[in-house]
Amino acid sequence: MKSSPSLHVLLERLIDYAGLFPPANLSLIKAIENYANYINSNDSWMLGPFIIPVAKINELPHYRELFLNKKALELSVVGRKSSDEEQCFVQFREDLKLIHHFSRENSDWSNVKVYEIPLPPIVPTNNLIKEASTGAKELGMKVYCELTMLNGDNWLNNLSSTLDVISEFNSRHKEKVGVKLRAGGIKAEMFPSTEKVASVIALCRDLNLPIKFTAGLHHPVRMYREEVKTKMHGFLNIFLSGMLAYHFNLNKKIIEEIISDENIEHFMIKNDSLAWKHFCITAQEMKELRNHSLCSFGSCSFDEPKDELLDLINRQEVFK
Repeated sequence: MKSSPSLHVLLERLIDYAGLFPPANLSLIKAIENYANYINSNDSWMLGPFIIPVAKINELPHYRELFLNKKALELSVVGRKSSDEEQCFVQFREDLKLIHHFSRENSDWSNVKVYEIPLPPIVPTNNLIKEASTGAKELGMKVYCELTMLNGDNWLNNLSSTLDVISEFNSRHKEKVGVKLRAGGIKAEMFPSTEKVASVIALCRDLNLPIKFTAGLHHPVRMYREEVKTKMHGFLNIFLSGMLAYHFNLNKKIIEEIISDENIEHFMIKNDSLAWKHFCITAQEMKELRNHSLCSFGSCSFDEPKDELLDLINRQEVFK
């Protein structure tokens, strides 16, 4: 894809490849072959790490020849879900041992860049965030905490308290713990409401927390999809709402309005800026936000998001 300055900033390392996960559910050999092709393509600049569950990491050496003496395999390892903090501690320590062993034996062709830890469905203690950060740092990884407390009547208080714990830890440490939000799935009930997405973005902005997303973001602009029988969030909606929220200190109502918008004519993709209605942000202003605040999203397809964005740009040419 040819890119203008604004598109380059938006798309650079935007898509973490999650071909192993639903709805693609590819075999490891097919997903890893796809990734090897993508990182050697002209569009490789848009690609982030290969996302893999920790349980599969020891299967990767079978495919070392795809990366040895070529572009290295970058990995983001997803930890296991837990029901409480004690189980989370135990599983995290086990995961670190697996990752440490893998990294020690395979450093000539691979690099584990990120660890994604699903938090238990409770407000975490400072000790849990500290252990996750310290353990990841020792292995040279960034860590993102996946939010799992967005259900129930008290979801907003639980969300706010969880992000406060992470923020308090970050205020005392150089290495910043990030936040991961699941934006969809294979069923309608797996898609968080626009209010919940807006709340996460607004709170992460207020607390200066890095955020990445996963699942459900195959399309640039929000739309109804029959395969999940609900409206799917658009990755352009989400990332532009986040960047504009930072730049203009937007309130949650306006953030939610951007996330909810299904009219592609409201999203302006220009050579050196992006805009939603009258809110505009330049490529230079976007760059810092993309690097440190609005990080990336995991997708089981690399081609679908970028091809649909290109189609949207071509359609906008018709509107001009």
